[in-house]
Amino acid sequence: MLKLDQAFASTLLELHREELFGFVLNRVRCPDAAADILQDAFFRLRQVEADAPIRNPRAFLYKVVGNLAIDHIRKIQREQARYADAEELAEHADAQPGLERQLYSQQQLAHLRIAIAELPPRCREVFVLHKFKHYPYSQIMRELDISENTVLKHIVKALEHCRRRMQELEAGGPADRS
Repeated sequence: MLKLDQAFASTLLELHREELFGFVLNRVRCPDAAADILQDAFFRLRQVEADAPIRNPRAFLYKVVGNLAIDHIRKIQREQARYADAEELAEHADAQPGLERQLYSQQQLAHLRIAIAELPPRCREVFVLHKFKHYPYSQIMRELDISENTVLKHIVKALEHCRRRMQELEAGGPADRS
């Protein structure tokens, strides 16, 4: 199996960035979403394993980006349908979760706070800006004066750490790491 390396994925995206951005923007109609899709394409390219070399990398890249745009559109449609269903349910059901569910949610939130607090300062800052303040990568890059790859590395590192620590904490692992 051949695996695309990071340098090849970066070079391929950079060569076609402008045309890809226009291609995605035409489909999703949101510049921030288009930029995020291009970032996701970078990760997808790094995960590609092929039996033989890719004969037409540009066409392959368009296929990856096109599929990610379709995924994004479907996600938006599901969210819109979910909100419509939620509004209908709100008319009929008690929106207040049970006490057990409230306690569990509070415990999960406490575990997430612990995991985030354990992150290195810059990694934590990038993660909070993106996930909680909903900043697109481009805005984080400008405000923190860091590269796109650095933003990506911080977000991936933070997500992996939080996922692992949440699992450890929920399984009864140590609440404090030194």
